[in-house]
Amino acid sequence: MPRSLGRASLVLLGSTWTHGALSLLTSVMIARVLDPSAVGTLALNLGLAGLAMAALLPGFAQAHLKRLAEGQDAGRCLGTMLLIQGGLTIVLVTAVLLAWWAGALGAASDHTAVFLAMLGGQVSGRLADVFLKALLAREWIVSHGAVLLGSRLARLVGTAVILVVAPTVVWVATTFLLEGVLTLVVAPAVLAAAGIRLRPPTLASLADYWRYARPFLITTPLALVQDSMDRVLVARWAGLSAAGYYHVARGLWEALAGAMGPPTLMLFTRLSSLYAERSAERDRQARTLFFSGLDKVLFVATAMAIAFWTLAGPAITRLYGTAFEPATTPLRILVMTALAAALVNPYTLVLQARDEVDRFVRINLARFVVYMAALALLVGGLVPGVPAGETGAALARLLLILFPAWVWFRWTREVAGIPFYGRATVYLAGFGLAVTAFHVTEALVGAGLAGDLVAAALAFVVYALWLLRLHPDTRANLVYTLSLVAPRLARRPS
Repeated sequence: MPRSLGRASLVLLGSTWTHGALSLLTSVMIARVLDPSAVGTLALNLGLAGLAMAALLPGFAQAHLKRLAEGQDAGRCLGTMLLIQGGLTIVLVTAVLLAWWAGALGAASDHTAVFLAMLGGQVSGRLADVFLKALLAREWIVSHGAVLLGSRLARLVGTAVILVVAPTVVWVATTFLLEGVLTLVVAPAVLAAAGIRLRPPTLASLADYWRYARPFLITTPLALVQDSMDRVLVARWAGLSAAGYYHVARGLWEALAGAMGPPTLMLFTRLSSLYAERSAERDRQARTLFFSGLDKVLFVATAMAIAFWTLAGPAITRLYGTAFEPATTPLRILVMTALAAALVNPYTLVLQARDEVDRFVRINLARFVVYMAALALLVGGLVPGVPAGETGAALARLLLILFPAWVWFRWTREVAGIPFYGRATVYLAGFGLAVTAFHVTEALVGAGLAGDLVAAALAFVVYALWLLRLHPDTRANLVYTLSLVAPRLARRPS
């Protein structure tokens, strides 16, 4: 019998946040020793590596997780996915080597070495994910977290040594490769110890993966390009220092967004399991699970978004130094992006769990065009009166989440009987009130650490009173959240 979804999500969240904290500590160390321009170089080449990774067509990864969650033979799934991912990796590596030989990547400069290290880290990490997905599908969250945290800790230690002995961008970039290779070695060993070993794929298993992944072969590479293009364009059009500010803002945003990833990922695996067999009762269970899970995600996400917004300035200047203070504004815009994604993304997962991924193709093509146009206009500073550079890139990413969110809501209502969640407006309005209270108070008491802390405290009071007044399940959500951290505080079964 599967464990509590909340408990599994909490354990996964704990490992994800620890993983993110180690990443944040690593980035702080790099920023303290190197300068914004060097950080921008890392960000630029990370973005370029991400663009190259779009060629690996990772739509198969979602098919892999779904088939594992449905209870199909894990060894067969591993063999099938490893053949697919390995074949695509060989094609990508061959193309990169040919481009290098032809001079398309330039001479063997520091920037080329940084790019190759970043690309190697992402390739090895993608191959390791074949095995990590099996741990997630089985809800072996502790083992999953241990593998990732061990590899990330190794990168942290390696970075510390390099910054003391040879503080250069090239050597720092090699630590990304170290992390990916370690994960690729350890993850299959953990599965083998649990008795799960590779089995050769069959034509039927390959065809099954292909049927599900086919629409993703268009949409997921577009998503990868979208995820990396902003780093590249900020560096090219606004300079490496601006890219460094944006890299810091994105790093903190990813820590916030990462907190919402585990609950929604576990929600997807449970929905996939429920929809594997169709019946009115299982559909009812899926709807109940979805609304219950979404409400708890928004309960946590909104509180965290308020914390990140109000403490953005002090956190950036005290962690990274005053030189990175310009990252505050893009971070706050990305906080709004994370909150919007916490509401919107679960609806897309319902469609994926119901095998309705064909619907994504035309919409994601439109989203791609809109996002590229927004980046060109906003990063390039072509809209009078609207901030450009790193702030413009953050605005474009917010637009990417909002367009076209209404379509996902309509489709989930049509195919699964899951409409827009009305109580989401309570959370969004509460966030707006808290932010308004923060800035009004800050203007009255003055800026600085003390003023920010006072204003942040008042913002949380306003939000709490609003939620208690308008959301009838606020106390139940609070008790549930506390019970996950300390089970003896539970008032009711989870």
